Amino acid sequence: MSNAKRLTTGATLGVMALAVVGWVSLKAGPEPAVAQEDPAAQEDPAAQPAAEQAAPQTPAEVAIAAAENADRGPAQPIPFNHAFHVTDLAISCNYCHTGTERSKVAVMPALSVCLGCHRVVGGGLGPIQELRAYGERGEAVPWERVYKLPEFVQFYHAPHIRNGLECEECHGPVEEMDRIYQWSSLQMGWCLECHRGVPEETDVATDYLLNQEYRHLPTPEGRQPTGLYPYAIGEEYGESRAPIDCLACHY
Repeated sequence: MSNAKRLTTGATLGVMALAVVGWVSLKAGPEPAVAQEDPAAQEDPAAQPAAEQAAPQTPAEVAIAAAENADRGPAQPIPFNHAFHVTDLAISCNYCHTGTERSKVAVMPALSVCLGCHRVVGGGLGPIQELRAYGERGEAVPWERVYKLPEFVQFYHAPHIRNGLECEECHGPVEEMDRIYQWSSLQMGWCLECHRGVPEETDVATDYLLNQEYRHLPTPEGRQPTGLYPYAIGEEYGESRAPIDCLACHY
């Protein structure tokens, strides 16, 4: 085949290829426009959607967000998540609330207890930075109180813990609480329901045990059947797990 004939054939094939490409393009329609990313949006976090900015990444961040967004219990100055510390980190109640087993009232952890861990741990988290700031200023964290008894009610933690009561019997499933809330009613009937319970072998200092060793004197004749110290209470002494007389809690 001559050179001229080869050139003619090549040109013909080229024209046919262009025609096919053009026909396919017409059938497919114009290519969709590709969205161009705004370089400013990539550099400026404020230009990104709020959900992307606030999405927690680490377990600690998830726990903080859960404490902040909880709908039960008073909001605290530091979003402390009990579920995270008790369940995920397996920290005992008495590690932070040291001394409750021998104290009249529950012991709120000193700031030094918190900083015992958080001088090292969690420095990149906002709440931990706030916690450290309290320490630098020499201030206590102004925690919001959750449980409050009337002034005319006396309650000691020590004997209850000594008799084997677990914290959750009164405070509920703390290991599941993202934010602490009042679980028990603290009404007198709620307390007496436990006090009137059947004595248990694990008890170490109750009216029942004392009554086994030191039998109480018979109730004097003529004692009033009702009043501040009803007759029935004296009759039931030593039969219940814990004292049910008025002076046990009101003195």
